[in-house]
Amino acid sequence: MIIQQEYEKRYPHLFAPMTIRGKTFKNRILTAPSNHGHIIDVNHQLNMEGVLYYSGKARGGAAMVTLGEALLDHGNSSAHASHIDLTDESCLPNLHRLTDMVHMYRSMASIELNHNGHFALPQYCHGEMPMAASAMDMPNGNHVREMNEDDMERVAQSYVNAARMAKRGGFDAVLLHYAHGWLMGGFLSGLVNHRTDKYGGSIENRCRFPKMVLDRVRREVPEILIELRLSGSELTPGGIEIEDCVEMARIFSESADMIHISCGTRLNAKTRPVMHPSHFVEPGHNALRAFEVKKALPDVPIGVVGGIDDPALAEKILAEGMADYVLMARAFIADPDWGEKTRALKADEIRPCIKCLRCLDIAAGRVNTSKDVLQDFVNASKHNGCTVNPVYGRQELMDMYPPAKREKKVVVVGGGPAGMQAAIQAKARGHEVMLFEAGQKLGGQLSYADYVWFKKDMKAYRDWLIRMTERSGVDIHLGCAATPELVAAQKPDAVIVAIGAEPVIPAIPGANGPNVYTAVDIYADAGKLGQHVVIIGGGMVGCETALHLAHLGKTVTLLEMRPLLAPDGYFSERTHTLEWMDKNENIAYNVNTYCKEIRPDGVVAQGPEKEQWFPADSVILSAGMRPRAVQRDQFLGIAFDVICAGDCTKAGLLYNAVRQGYDAAMIL
Repeated sequence: MIIQQEYEKRYPHLFAPMTIRGKTFKNRILTAPSNHGHIIDVNHQLNMEGVLYYSGKARGGAAMVTLGEALLDHGNSSAHASHIDLTDESCLPNLHRLTDMVHMYRSMASIELNHNGHFALPQYCHGEMPMAASAMDMPNGNHVREMNEDDMERVAQSYVNAARMAKRGGFDAVLLHYAHGWLMGGFLSGLVNHRTDKYGGSIENRCRFPKMVLDRVRREVPEILIELRLSGSELTPGGIEIEDCVEMARIFSESADMIHISCGTRLNAKTRPVMHPSHFVEPGHNALRAFEVKKALPDVPIGVVGGIDDPALAEKILAEGMADYVLMARAFIADPDWGEKTRALKADEIRPCIKCLRCLDIAAGRVNTSKDVLQDFVNASKHNGCTVNPVYGRQELMDMYPPAKREKKVVVVGGGPAGMQAAIQAKARGHEVMLFEAGQKLGGQLSYADYVWFKKDMKAYRDWLIRMTERSGVDIHLGCAATPELVAAQKPDAVIVAIGAEPVIPAIPGANGPNVYTAVDIYADAGKLGQHVVIIGGGMVGCETALHLAHLGKTVTLLEMRPLLAPDGYFSERTHTLEWMDKNENIAYNVNTYCKEIRPDGVVAQGPEKEQWFPADSVILSAGMRPRAVQRDQFLGIAFDVICAGDCTKAGLLYNAVRQGYDAAMIL
């Protein structure tokens, strides 16, 4: 009772019930729709991984859990292979397994209904070409035909059929996706809808077909709640703005039960990392847009989505009347127990999302997409993963994983992300764990986040790792450089080596000069750099270093020998990083340019056509990292199990370090 009184006092709005058309939400925390290839089988039906994944959000405190895009028909409505097929009643058994689990936690279940329209791909539509409000040619070469009223009738019926199947599957609600420029969003937007008949022109006309679909679902499936998603702004000239959204919401409110506000359009790739906020976007950035809709429609439940992962921010949005409920997608991917940890007053134990957008882009092949979008799409791995949550994408397997046969004495060498994750999980498995870190604090290379203005999410995650390592009961030894002799003296059953990587120093004349630094060197002490800085290496680290130094007032020139900057970045994160670089007047960059010599006053480089001179007071090497292999291998053979994890195996992404640290602990 004391805990209940305390969370009701701390989060009085977040945990207040909400009743809509006789259905009561236990709180104001809803999960936004998210689509994942690993949650369906080869027949596009929900599999057990999907049941565990989505029901886990209900167990974790969400009042309503929303599944991602359903397949509405087998015509031209599909843009990918990850839709849950609602056209065949064979979907029902596993849908009931899910909704039964969701209801067990006193939560509700919803599923997103979305016709992909002009974004549909013939390879997923039996060769049928896409259709939309108006005819157009897509960047991928597909020709989109203009819909006629027979098409509209067929699409409307497909929505009704899907909503009816959802009801048969035990769902309480459906979400009609009318945002982001898909078929319905395209009818609403002047970016797509160029019609001159009764379905184009005025806002009322542009709403006519989407409202027909909404009204049909309301009439034919009256028992089910209907939620709409609208774009408060498409962030693109000529597109929907908040004034349009308010009027559209007013029109749709006659039949919709609840409306939530997003932003952006898939027609403009630069809006993607705002639609799904990157670390450059202010948390809760759609709240003001939702507030405009709420003021116009005070009696309609209005929600807001977009970068809301802090309970205090969620409470503030609700307390100030900007929205009636909040929705989260990635916050519940990073930590499915977000709601319950908040309710238990353990918000500082919520695993933070770092907004890297891996979960959004990697499975569909949206990495290196700057090279060849279509080729990368074809080569998509379909491998879902979260950088910070090592269980995401494989929960069914982890739930079946056997417990440790006996308690072991485990020594972890290294206090970076791999080492901390390994220590946390080894302790959770019941082992006695000792961690040695040579530095005076935990964090490893994530310490750079203390100094970079756009890495506050990374800093929050680093701090969470440290906090959870300390709270886990691990025996931590700081300022203690572990040697094989020291580790062996502990008589461990197992050793996990996670000593990280070191910067690559390329064989460039002058690379060892006094004016030359590595990217790792300068974050904590950028003051030692001169005003004019040349960065050699334009991967993601080099690009982020350029943004950091430009923010400090330095004039930066970035040299990259490949034809593209940051080709290793996830598409959405890379898009936003380059956009911020392009609009910073203190940053210049040259691709297809490699450094030939570093001198005290600058750099000699070979450009695409000629040799060039770049003046510099300081030069930063950002040529990658290499494993500390010699130091790593000194620990081999000193225990029955010696497992290496993180960058000391292969320097790479934080995702690999976290996953390998977790896995190392699991197999002991």
